[in-house]
Amino acid sequence: MPRFDRFMTGLSRRNLYYMRALAEAWPDPQVVQQPAQLSWGHFMLLIDRLDDPAARDWYAAAADEGGW
Repeated sequence: MPRFDRFMTGLSRRNLYYMRALAEAWPDPQVVQQPAQLSWGHFMLLIDRLDDPAARDWYAAAADEGGW
């Protein structure tokens, strides 16, 4: 794999895992843009703790609306 660390940060093994999990959890790019107000930490918690897509979507919407 080419090294991009001179140009980019945040590409740790753990972050790459979460980036992939985020893309799998919300495969439609429009859906990912909608909850973009959530922090990266929110996404990591949703991915770690919720296997059910409907529950994940509900919590993402509730966190966005409630400003959590």
